[in-house]
Amino acid sequence: MIRALCLCTCLSAAAVPAQAGDAPDPSMAFRTWLRDYLTGAVRFQKGGRTDPAVVEDVDRRMAALAQTDTLPAAKLLFEAAVAAPRPATNLSAHERIDFQREVQPWRLHAMAEGYLRGMREPHILPWLFAKLRAKDLRAKEPNESQRHALAVFRILAGHPSLEAKLELLRACGSMPNGLRVHAVRAMARDAELDLLPHLLGLLRDREPNVRIAACNAIGTALQPHVDETLGKEPAGDLLAQRDRAISKLAAILKRDKIWQVRSAAAYALATMRCKAVIPALIAGLDAELKRKRDPWAMDVRLHKLLEGLTGQSVARGGIEPWKAFWRAEGASFAVRPKPEPGQEPKQDSRYEKFFDLTIESDRVLFVLDFSGSMAEPVTLHRQGTTAGGAAGSTATKAELVVKELKKLVMALPDGALCNFIVFGEDVRIWRAEGDRPALVRLDDDTRDDLLGNFLDGLRPNGPTNLYDALQAALGFGGRGLYDRYYAAGFDTLYVISDGAPTAGPVTDKLEIRRRVREANDLRKITIHCITFGDKNDTDFLRPMAEENGGRHIHIE
Repeated sequence: MIRALCLCTCLSAAAVPAQAGDAPDPSMAFRTWLRDYLTGAVRFQKGGRTDPAVVEDVDRRMAALAQTDTLPAAKLLFEAAVAAPRPATNLSAHERIDFQREVQPWRLHAMAEGYLRGMREPHILPWLFAKLRAKDLRAKEPNESQRHALAVFRILAGHPSLEAKLELLRACGSMPNGLRVHAVRAMARDAELDLLPHLLGLLRDREPNVRIAACNAIGTALQPHVDETLGKEPAGDLLAQRDRAISKLAAILKRDKIWQVRSAAAYALATMRCKAVIPALIAGLDAELKRKRDPWAMDVRLHKLLEGLTGQSVARGGIEPWKAFWRAEGASFAVRPKPEPGQEPKQDSRYEKFFDLTIESDRVLFVLDFSGSMAEPVTLHRQGTTAGGAAGSTATKAELVVKELKKLVMALPDGALCNFIVFGEDVRIWRAEGDRPALVRLDDDTRDDLLGNFLDGLRPNGPTNLYDALQAALGFGGRGLYDRYYAAGFDTLYVISDGAPTAGPVTDKLEIRRRVREANDLRKITIHCITFGDKNDTDFLRPMAEENGGRHIHIE
């Protein structure tokens, strides 16, 4: 009876005609649009390019909805923030990839999250917080509650309210490990000094990913207040906070068993750009050089950070030159400004040059573009562009890459670990372990296979699916560290390409950079990029390298 009465009431209300001059209901209009979007009737990308008219239309619809500032409007925007569009008909594998590329769910999610972050209706935050307490968040198999929790973290990241910060702090301590990492990262987005005590406490966490995220957040929180290149001179409580943070990070740098955690501590110290971090980095380098069984190139990273902070050019491989420098100049030393692009100090070579980049690690993964455009000829315009290229010589881009790789493989020592991911329209891994590139140890047999079979068998073909190649290298959807790979993995990645991405589920350059940056926030892999051809197509790889601790070389 009650249900029937409610139904009659609703139908009566629906039957009442709109009054003249009434504005259209933005909720109804947006729900209709979202239904069309989920089936692919609306797509952000057309003809291989993002359609600005569609983006503007969606932004206008969301703005109108958010302006109502009601809980029902927030719930509808949250539906957009977690939308998972599905094609209405059965499609081939390639057609499904095209579908995902054109509907760009990541763009819709980011737009909806931004508007939700700006809404102030008092019931919205408690409703979002309730999603972080769902009973099935600890389930082993991925589920909707976990997906919703990740969206809530993205919304709360950078949220101005105290309630949001407190909820993220609670999540950092109470949620399952895989989600706790995202909570810490959300808290780190715009980390402020009032969070510093909590972040320092997280450095003791048993989960390595949480310690990494905490290190990142500590550097972010302190840098604006202690950066001496910006003229900052902390005093009083702020000085005490800075020194306590340096002490805690220095202990992590010397003692943590996980190299990615030590790397995060080193970069957090360097991010502060103040004189007080230099003794801690020197002590960390000293400890790194004494590690007998740790193969990672952490000593190279620390050496580079010290050179960047001090402006010194010091031979690698020993700690005494750095200790002597600090004894002689520490009292009067002032941190130098960050060097302008192109003004970085010259670096010596550990093994061999590869397209003018120094190979400094023996755990290297290569991501190679063998799309159809790599069959185009290139003429070197200057001597020294490559380790063996002569000015005026001509070869296809693919031939040039293979020639350089062969020299590199012969130069790397026995026991070095490497692998190769090759991409055109599809992605191929030289040797895989499941869906991950395996750690292949170089010896006579593996060199023979690599040089005589794999590299010589590569043929340029198809469009440029850079996204899936980087997904294979970094695993965008993973936790960042994989428990059984803590002691085994790659620490350096080389990306070699001659053009903009044109295939795969994501071709937007900024979105690819964002996913690489977020995935590598925990992995701490150094990413170098080598590009050919039109710089308008490949310029996005320069900032991608710089954002991930690497260098960029453009072959002309």
